[in-house]
Amino acid sequence: MRLINVGSLDLEEFHGAASIPKYAILSHTWGPAEASFQDWTKALARRWKIATRQPGFAKVILACKQARLDRLHYLWVDTVCIDKSSSAELSEAINSMYAWYAQAHICYVYLSDVDSRHHDNNKVDTLDLVRKSRWFTRGWTLQELLAPSNIVFYLKDWQLLGTKNALAVLISEVTGIDEVCLHKRKRLDEYSIAQRMAWAANRQTTREEDMAYCLLGIFGINMPLLYGEGSKAFRRLQEEIIKVSDDHSIFAFDTDLSEETLFAHHPHVFASRGNRIHPNFALQITTPFSMTNAGLSITTPLIQTLSPYWVLALLNCVEVADASTMRRSQICLPLFGKDGRFMRARTPVCLISKQLDDTSVDFRDEIQDLTTREETSYIISYFSRVYSIYGTEMDVALKGFDFASQHRAEGFMLTFPRGMAGYQLYMAFPPQDNRPSISFFIPTDPPSIQLLPSSDGGSPVLVPSTETSVVRGVMIFKNDTVQPPHFVGVYLALEGLEEGGEWTCKILPIPADFTLFDVVELLGAADRNGLHEKWTHYHRLGNAIVAARTRFQTLAGEPCKEAIMVEVVFDADTIFREQDL
Repeated sequence: MRLINVGSLDLEEFHGAASIPKYAILSHTWGPAEASFQDWTKALARRWKIATRQPGFAKVILACKQARLDRLHYLWVDTVCIDKSSSAELSEAINSMYAWYAQAHICYVYLSDVDSRHHDNNKVDTLDLVRKSRWFTRGWTLQELLAPSNIVFYLKDWQLLGTKNALAVLISEVTGIDEVCLHKRKRLDEYSIAQRMAWAANRQTTREEDMAYCLLGIFGINMPLLYGEGSKAFRRLQEEIIKVSDDHSIFAFDTDLSEETLFAHHPHVFASRGNRIHPNFALQITTPFSMTNAGLSITTPLIQTLSPYWVLALLNCVEVADASTMRRSQICLPLFGKDGRFMRARTPVCLISKQLDDTSVDFRDEIQDLTTREETSYIISYFSRVYSIYGTEMDVALKGFDFASQHRAEGFMLTFPRGMAGYQLYMAFPPQDNRPSISFFIPTDPPSIQLLPSSDGGSPVLVPSTETSVVRGVMIFKNDTVQPPHFVGVYLALEGLEEGGEWTCKILPIPADFTLFDVVELLGAADRNGLHEKWTHYHRLGNAIVAARTRFQTLAGEPCKEAIMVEVVFDADTIFREQDL
């Protein structure tokens, strides 16, 4: 490690951790005419540039002066202490930089674009001074904020602004970083990968590769630098992360914002929800996963849908929407493919936060997690690989997501968190509202006000109400593995969600010898009993459970703008035994 002697201004080298003295360290943003290792080691050039007060040299001299006032003999500054003409030294320095900042006795943060005279004369609020500082937008300064325990902020003329601890509330508001983390009361590795990525989401670096390299220390990674590899550096970083971490939140990013689907291409794709993604509080051990030459080999529970090409992978991480209640939602990753080979989906949604628990009384009376404990091993690969295998078949399924103007803005997505248990979709009413190829049911039929016989003696006719915004329908499932066959009906209704409307679900008893007349009459009875007005999101009848507790927006309004995730379970007794309820 190379340090500036703040008395002589000469550079001195130290080998081995035991030989390194106490030192201060400077955090700053680069500007024109920065000091360099070559300039600093030429005493004559150094003295001349100091005398002419070139900005790059002046801030180093001011930092040296402050170190002397703090009774320290040495200072580290990246521009001066790294010989960037040596690629080996640069690589070693970048891989060591987080540790160097963490081990510093004190870190001076120099905000060169915050004028101290403006602060003195106008008494501008401190947050307003620092909020727009370039220092909070640069990639490299993130680790320089997180690593040191003792940080002091200085304004342009080296006037004291305050310590990191004193300014923690303001810094947290500007950066999105948890105050507890800023105070060093929680280890960095206790935050999820998605949270740490989100902290870097709005930062920039001059070179594309540095967006990956500036995060090495934050994720505890060491890897060689390959300038010229471009965006591959960020993918390589993520591949290195999963070698040492089993945190599924690395996959909890918005694929619609990413140029890739398997890994993120930049931290900004974690911006929308990454800071709310936490490790699973249940402390469930994650099954190992790794990259192979075929893609990501991973093992998770899979939630089935009506489509043979679409499943939801249950990740072992949760979204906490409200820190005060710690209400959790499990992150589900939509996948397209089959036979254990999938690609990440971008339509209709790239991530779903499935509500896992709540504090309401009604929710405490429900089974919170309906998902199977069984795990499935599979491969998540790139679009080109999966599509080349199943392209023609998947095209048919994907066409179901095309937006149809005659449909409503809201609908239901059918899922089966414990599989189908021998059941298959038998029929839907009205049939035109069902989209089994994509597992959506988008009701358009309003509740009936009366049931009239048909003029030809056939099926009865429901007379729809014109005085309601509610629409509803029924899905009927049949189990042929038992005799006589067993049927389960799922009643679904909703009103305009965009206007703050509600939705409901209920299990309907279906007789083994039912006819279409019975279905129509049963639906009419449900309407007359006002099931669509009770707005319950959970119901159990016998061995069947239906839950509709998760609402989400689709990315492009396909096949509807907003959807309710419906979970249908056919083996409730097994859940009660598994969870000892």
